[in-house]
Amino acid sequence: MSNATVDLVCGPADPLPGSEQSYRLTGMLGSGGQADVYQAVRVSAGISSAPLTVKVFRPNPQDTREHQFRSWDKGDAVLMDLHSRNVGSICRRIDAFYGRAPHPSGRPPQGDPMPFQVLEYLPGHDLRQLLSQRLGRVDAARTLRSVVEVMNAMHHPPVGAHPVLHMDLKPANVIIGPDGSAKVIDFTGARYYTPAHLTTIAYTRETAGPEAHQGTVGPAYDVHGFGSIAFYLVTGATARTDSPGQEQSVPWARLRRHPVLESNPRLRELLTAPLDDDPENRPRTEELPRWINELVSVVSRSNIPDLGVDWGRSTAMADATRRLDAPGGADRTRRMDGPMGVPPTQVVGSPPPASTRIMDAGARGHGQEPPVAGRVRVPDQGSYSPGRSAGPAEHRGPLPRLRLATDPEEPKEKDLAKEDRAPLLGPPGSLAKGFELSAIGGLFSLIMWLLKTISTGLETLQSQVLGYLLVLAVAVGVFFLIRVAGGILWGRWLHAKRKSARLAHLAAGIFLFMVGIDYLGELSWSWLDFDFGWLDSITDLFGQ
Repeated sequence: MSNATVDLVCGPADPLPGSEQSYRLTGMLGSGGQADVYQAVRVSAGISSAPLTVKVFRPNPQDTREHQFRSWDKGDAVLMDLHSRNVGSICRRIDAFYGRAPHPSGRPPQGDPMPFQVLEYLPGHDLRQLLSQRLGRVDAARTLRSVVEVMNAMHHPPVGAHPVLHMDLKPANVIIGPDGSAKVIDFTGARYYTPAHLTTIAYTRETAGPEAHQGTVGPAYDVHGFGSIAFYLVTGATARTDSPGQEQSVPWARLRRHPVLESNPRLRELLTAPLDDDPENRPRTEELPRWINELVSVVSRSNIPDLGVDWGRSTAMADATRRLDAPGGADRTRRMDGPMGVPPTQVVGSPPPASTRIMDAGARGHGQEPPVAGRVRVPDQGSYSPGRSAGPAEHRGPLPRLRLATDPEEPKEKDLAKEDRAPLLGPPGSLAKGFELSAIGGLFSLIMWLLKTISTGLETLQSQVLGYLLVLAVAVGVFFLIRVAGGILWGRWLHAKRKSARLAHLAAGIFLFMVGIDYLGELSWSWLDFDFGWLDSITDLFGQ
């Protein structure tokens, strides 16, 4: 058979009648700023296929259709390429086409053509749904290793293939199947890691690294997204948020201060490493398997709330990690460590509500396309240097908070302020530290009360018991009064760490000891001749 070289072009023609009804949409799976996602089946000659996922992209009226189609085509090409490389743990691409908007069966389609993408149907829930709605348990180590497997395949492809950036790794883009497996979805913003292809940057405020606003993203940008997934698995909260009551000084959100991490410095240090503002300070993709091992070890020893996440070790996964760490693997992959310049970033001025924005790196040199209407440049950050949150005050201002319609409600500022405040009674477990001081005072007062009751006779036992119970109630009140006062002064005003309740227990113990001394003074034994008149005031309090 001849294999002569040709130079030809071709494209879809859709010659068959009814081709625009070949997919039947059966349910809405989600909706974002760029697309609606449906569960669907392929219909051919009256026979339906197995369930599929159909992603219908919506045009942005603030952008040209040509620019949007080219941007969509880049993400589709990347996903098709990853599929052909047999990259595991991703949502598989099945087909893509241009068609008019979905319409009822039997009615003619209307409107201009728009992009459609057909993907495999993934039963299950994304991480945000799974944890926020407590729909099931998650194997954290298995999930994180699956994400790293995808990142390693993207960042270190086989020789001859182009490296890829996902650019929107976050909890909502990781699907957990019924068998516990994890798959990465939504490659709409994915790009080849080359200057010609990387002209738009996907950005989600709560999970993206600040370097997106400088227009210089690289593999570390995906590492930051991975870090946001790990942060969510540990805390159940988004990785970045502006601190309540603090003026927003930069376009990106600051790292969240979470009580679970504030009480565990080692866990905080480990979990915030991939989330550092400076991309150079984050672990490299090939270091993440070891990082996961360390995280699992630290979390398993820490006292964190049960969010529905399991942190047990897995021998099989550890073996897979060792294979990723094998020295020979580096020889077969292309590294992406060198600097790669990207033109200055531009941001959509007023994007529609969405979980992810697309920022356009628009400077193209000679022969460049005209600026797209509705897009403005990110303000110059002035004194900004990576790793710090700084910027001129005149450029500070709120950016729109973008969410999926299916996302759970974001916490209100008042709730976030309460979350960041130190608890009045101290961290969990601190109330019991120092209890021996209260116990000593209580034991002494109990013995003295028994001796006093015996010496005065049992006729007034009932009133004696009520009096001693009142003493114990006052001691408890003294304890909590001092504890709350300490929480206000030390915990919230001075922001000091409170590791025990010894001071409050000491005050309660001294009070009980003084009451015991007063009981001792009321004993009429001849060998006891002490003057306890200075404690008469305490006796009067309890009607003795």
